Amino acid sequence: MSDLGRTVLAARVFTLAALVPLAVLAGPGQLGSALLVLLTAAAAIALSATRRWSHGTVALGEGVLIAVVSALTFPDQATVMPYLVVPVLVATLDRGRRGLLTTLAAEALTLVVAWALVAQRWDRDFSAGVALWLATGAGVGMLSLWLRRPVVTGDTDSSYRSAVALIRRLQTLSTRLSGGLDAVSLAEQVMEEADLVVPLRAAGVFTRSPSGAMVPLRYTAGTQPGAMAWAEEMSTRCWDYEAMMLRERRLALPLVSNDEIIAVLVVEALQVVEAGAALELRTKLGRHAVQLQAALLFGRVRDDAMTQERQRIAREVHDGVAQDVASLGYLVDNLAGGTQDPDQLERIVQLRGEVTRVVAELRHSIFDLRHELANSAGLGESLSAYANQVGTTSPMTVHVTLDEEGPRLPRDQEFELMRIAQEAMNNARKHSGGDNLWLRCTVRSPYAEVEVRDDGVRDHQPRADSQGLKIMRERSEAIGADLDVEAPEAERPGTRVVVRVGAPTR
Repeated sequence: MSDLGRTVLAARVFTLAALVPLAVLAGPGQLGSALLVLLTAAAAIALSATRRWSHGTVALGEGVLIAVVSALTFPDQATVMPYLVVPVLVATLDRGRRGLLTTLAAEALTLVVAWALVAQRWDRDFSAGVALWLATGAGVGMLSLWLRRPVVTGDTDSSYRSAVALIRRLQTLSTRLSGGLDAVSLAEQVMEEADLVVPLRAAGVFTRSPSGAMVPLRYTAGTQPGAMAWAEEMSTRCWDYEAMMLRERRLALPLVSNDEIIAVLVVEALQVVEAGAALELRTKLGRHAVQLQAALLFGRVRDDAMTQERQRIAREVHDGVAQDVASLGYLVDNLAGGTQDPDQLERIVQLRGEVTRVVAELRHSIFDLRHELANSAGLGESLSAYANQVGTTSPMTVHVTLDEEGPRLPRDQEFELMRIAQEAMNNARKHSGGDNLWLRCTVRSPYAEVEVRDDGVRDHQPRADSQGLKIMRERSEAIGADLDVEAPEAERPGTRVVVRVGAPTR
C-alpha cells in the first residue's frame, strides 16, 4: 500500500472512530445515520483497495453519497455531516486543488438538490450544519495541499525523499562530529582511552563481518604479527555471550550502543586487570561506542552506494560500448572477406587485431568494476582470483604466491591494497610486453606486503604526472602504507611495484 493509501485509510478509520461513539451517546435515532456512514466508508475502502478507480474518483462518489444521506436522515444528520470533510481531504491529497474544488462543489450541489427534493423548505439548522462542515472541509482541504507532495508519491519516491532528507541531515551533522566518521580512527581513540585506565601491552578492536567471522578493525601501533592470535577467539566468545570476559591480563569488552553490540575491544594489559578497572573502562567507552556505530553504519552505506554505482557502470559499458565495438569487429570481418588487395587485407587484419584488443580491454574493465573484495575471502584470495582473470585475458603466465596467517587486515586496508595491486597488474598486462607476471601477497596482520612484478622488456614505469600513479599513492597514503615503484634494471628486467602496510616481525 502506498503512503497515500495508508493516509486515506487512516483518515476514514479515525473519523468513523469518532462518529460512532457520538451516535451511541446521542440515542437510537442517530444509530441508523451512523450505520449508513459506516457502510459508505466501507464501500469506499473496498473500492480503493481494488485500485480500479483512483482515490479522487472514489472520494467524489463518497462525498455525493454522504450528502444524500445527510438530507435523507434530517433531523438526525448530526453524525453524518462531519464525514463530509473526509472525501474533500482524500480528493485533495490525490488530485490537489482540482480535487478540492470538484468534491466541495459536488457535495454542496448534492446537498441543495437533495434537500430541495426531500424537505422542499428552508431550515436554519440544516443550512448552518451544511455551511459549517463544508467550510471545515475547505479548510482541511487547503491544509492537506501542504501535505500532498510527500504523501502522494509512491513508496519508491517516498523512500528517496526520506533518503535525501537523511543525507542532508548527515551532511550537516558531520561537520559537528568531534570524532568524524572514520571507523579506524575511532577505534584508535577507543584504545587510547583504554590505555589511560588499563596500561596496554597490545589491544585490538574487532567487528563481526557479514559471514560471522570476527575481523580486526584496528590494532595498537607496534603490535607484532601473530602476537594477538588468541584475540579472535576471545572476541567471538565475548560477542556471542554479550558479556565482558576477564582472564588475568587479558580482557574482552563489548562496545554496546542502543542495546546492540557494535564491536569488541580486546586488551592485553601490562599487569593483572582488576574487575573494578574493567567496569570503569566499560562505562567510559559508552560514548565511543555510539561514535563507532555511526561510523560503521556510514561506512556500510558508502560501500553499498559505491558497489551499486560500479555495477551500474559495468552494465552500461557491457550493454553499450562493448556491444558496439564488438559489432565493429563483424564489419571488419566482412571487409576482409570482400577484398583481394594484399596491402588492404593486411591493414584490415591489423584493424581487426586492434578491435579485438579493445574488446578485451573493455571486458577486463567490466571485470574490474564487478570484482569486489568478498566478505568471506581474504586479501590473498581476492587478488588470486583477479590474477587468474589477468592470465586468461592476456598472453602472460601468472605466478601467484600467497602467505596469509592469523586474523584479517582491516577492511579498508584490504580494499586499498587490492586496488593498488589491480592497477599494477593492469599496467603490466597492457604495457610491459612481458611473458610472466608475478604476484606475491604476505599477510601477518597488522603487517601486509603485496608485490607485483613482470619480466617485460619495455620500461613502463609511470610518469611523475601519471594519474594512475597518483591514485596509487593516494590509496597507499590513506592507509599509511609505503609504495615503491621500481623501473627495469640490467640485472632485473621488468617493473616491480611493492606496497607495504604495518611493520614486519623482527
